[in-house]
Amino acid sequence: MYYKREILARSICGLPLYVITISRDSKTFRKKPVVIFTSRVHAAETPGSFVFDGIYKFLCSNTSEAKFLRKFYTFVLVPTLNPDGVVCGNYRSSISGVDLNRQWISPDEEFHPEIYSIKSLMKTFCEKERRQLWIYCDLHGHSKKKNSFFYGCNTAANGGFLSWTIVRLLPRIFAKKTHLFNYKDCRFKVEPYKLGTGRVVAWKQFSITHSFTLESSFYGYDFGEDEHKLFTQKEYSEVG
Repeated sequence: MYYKREILARSICGLPLYVITISRDSKTFRKKPVVIFTSRVHAAETPGSFVFDGIYKFLCSNTSEAKFLRKFYTFVLVPTLNPDGVVCGNYRSSISGVDLNRQWISPDEEFHPEIYSIKSLMKTFCEKERRQLWIYCDLHGHSKKKNSFFYGCNTAANGGFLSWTIVRLLPRIFAKKTHLFNYKDCRFKVEPYKLGTGRVVAWKQFSITHSFTLESSFYGYDFGEDEHKLFTQKEYSEVG
């Protein structure tokens, strides 16, 4: 297995923005399609970290499924997109007082270094290395709804036949695999106030059809018609 952890940038407070690269070997990881996961752009949305933990442990495991994925894809993981906000105890904003998940269209290198750096990395993948960005998924926590669910875009990035269906395929697979994920809670549209989010910019500027926000409830999920259960830490990890 190829594994590398490095510092992509520094926050305003000087905290490291770590990026982890996982693939099968050092010889081929630069030639494969890229899958990107980011988490904690909203500092207090801790469910994102539990899901990230599950994804990370799975991709580093020796299971046949993980080995298969590492063979065909390179995974890039950013565990904390807003380290200043996490350390300072902010809810959504960075230390500069802005919502970093609204700065993706034109991030400032000085005031939004985290978003600037991850977007620059995506540009490098697309423009310099000519690699396909296959999936972008930003991990969040939801304070109002139960369950886990996706926010996606309405059609494939480049349109085409079955465009509407392709965008909804991965969420439907998730719903079949685990009862913690509810397809009915998913939404596939681009509202004007969401144009600056990572999900929408990745879809529009980098032509990533499978660009999603994965929301996980702060407090529970519905299973069956009458049961209401609480997430455990283990179950949060299993969503990943």
